[in-house]
Amino acid sequence: MNKQELAEEITELVKAFRQGDEQAFNRLVFLFQTKIYNLCLNYVKAPEEAKDLAQDIFVTAYRALPKLREEKKFAAWLYQIAVNHCRNRYKRLSRRGFFSNRSLDDPDTYLQVTGDESPEKHLEKDNVIQLVRNTINSLGEAEREILILRDLQELSYDEISTILDIPLGTVKSKLNRARSSLKDRLKKIKQHL
Repeated sequence: MNKQELAEEITELVKAFRQGDEQAFNRLVFLFQTKIYNLCLNYVKAPEEAKDLAQDIFVTAYRALPKLREEKKFAAWLYQIAVNHCRNRYKRLSRRGFFSNRSLDDPDTYLQVTGDESPEKHLEKDNVIQLVRNTINSLGEAEREILILRDLQELSYDEISTILDIPLGTVKSKLNRARSSLKDRLKKIKQHL
């Protein structure tokens, strides 16, 4: 299914849900659950916490969906909800000292959920993933967030502009700066290895 077909399906599912089809929302959750979970995991770093957070996001979306003005903007709208929930949860967990109690090399804190990857392949990637994760986490909040949305969540520039409520040009310039910063930091680390 290409992006256009997927966008059309999402719009139809939103319409169907608004007309009382509860299964339409279940299909929407199915289409977005992995991406939303991965977004949560990139913020809170703990699988169980990410599952709870993702569930809270979908509950909020379920309750607020009747108020969505344009069905075709469901994905950006859902990500706005998700980013706001993630930011709030991250701040709350930080105040409780949640992140200071977690080891940087904790194997449960992955950038993305892996598919049907063999254990050997997973182990090969482990060091690189750890290095990139630590480097992304060392970036400022704005840089980290825009990298997660574009490069890990693979959202379009327009979607990010809508989600973060910033102009398209600002998205591009912030992303460019964030990528440059990440690249520079990784180069420095590589030189010291």
